[in-house]
Amino acid sequence: MKFFNILIFIFPLTFFAEEITYKEGDSFESTKSRSVVLYEYKTDASRVNIALRFAFNAEEFIEYAAVDTRDIYKVRRGDTFVLTESIKDGDIFKVTLTSKKTNNEKYFILSKDLKDNSLTQLEVET
Repeated sequence: MKFFNILIFIFPLTFFAEEITYKEGDSFESTKSRSVVLYEYKTDASRVNIALRFAFNAEEFIEYAAVDTRDIYKVRRGDTFVLTESIKDGDIFKVTLTSKKTNNEKYFILSKDLKDNSLTQLEVET
């Protein structure tokens, strides 16, 4: 009976939950340091995305999704970036880092990381 009551409360949320979609041209700014990771290579971002979807335990995830720390950039407070290209139906985005704190300005980010609380989406005037 408790399960039925919980189901009654959760079921309407599935109809009214709004799916957030991101598109090319969206800009983001970080409000915290080192909470979001940008990947230098598309293959690294793809492997981590696949591991997040299909790994059943931590050992499998670590084995498959290992990325060299020299090939990532941890976003710092105040960093801004723009989504430039959608890859794999919006699961991964190519971004341009507009704050010049690193030599490389082209990176890749997982779309699930864009939902992080430390990122704020900047409004673009049209």
